[in-house]
Amino acid sequence: MPHITTLHHDLQHIDALIQARIAPHASEIAAEALNSTAVALHRHAVASVILAVAQMGTIDPHRTAHASAALELIRAGSAMHRRLIDPSLRNATPHTSTPSFVHGPTLMLGDYFYALAANEMAESPHPRIIADYATCVMQIAEAFLTSIPLSDPAVFHNALMHIDAIEGALMQRAINAGIICGAVTAFIDENNAVACELARLYATTLHIHEAQTEPLRSLQRGIIILPLAHALQHHRIQTMQLISSGDQATLSAFLQECGGITATATIHQQAVDALNQFVATLPASTGRDIFQYLITQAAAV
Repeated sequence: MPHITTLHHDLQHIDALIQARIAPHASEIAAEALNSTAVALHRHAVASVILAVAQMGTIDPHRTAHASAALELIRAGSAMHRRLIDPSLRNATPHTSTPSFVHGPTLMLGDYFYALAANEMAESPHPRIIADYATCVMQIAEAFLTSIPLSDPAVFHNALMHIDAIEGALMQRAINAGIICGAVTAFIDENNAVACELARLYATTLHIHEAQTEPLRSLQRGIIILPLAHALQHHRIQTMQLISSGDQATLSAFLQECGGITATATIHQQAVDALNQFVATLPASTGRDIFQYLITQAAAV
């Protein structure tokens, strides 16, 4: 499909901008930040949404590329900050993360990525995008400071609200930036709802995969995946015992048995259905085709 080839070419260009920005200080930890899923959006997710939305109108390639690179850098910086914010989650499991992640270097790296994002925006400044991205960073920081204790009786609901607040904030800004970069009108009345469903789609795909493979990994990153949150809410004592044991395979089997994965899969399917219904209302365009492709790719658990 030609438009998918174009999408991959555009993402390579955005990667080149990011690599050029970090090249003077490149390191393994910087690469880890770019690929981190501590914020439950994989690399290129926000950039792909900006590109898809912008191509529903008359795209400004230069502005779109720099806006996309900037938001990818904000995502990476946010992922670094999240790893610092709630050490109580990491301490719940015997397999804690590297000690360096609870000290200054990680905090400075997160701030560094935010600074790189500011520099990237300056390459093609637009007041609305700059203001929107700044608000996004503040919104994410506020959400990070609202911790979710493992003993919270509403831990599943609150973990879902965290997705809306954090990943949803990034997706909302991706849509907003795409609208500006492509002078698009199709999303104006649907922006918040679509951003929320996109965030839930990407996050639940990641959460289900981790629940089936490495359910303790989320705690080591300072977050609670939804299947684990569901188990904690309904079977707290048994779940805490399994967390303390460090037995990934047994915990994974329990998350399936107790309904945690099923509950998350329900939210996942609701997001897929809502997004497919939305795309069906859009006028035909390359951007719509790319958006549909992104939904299909993200929906694969």
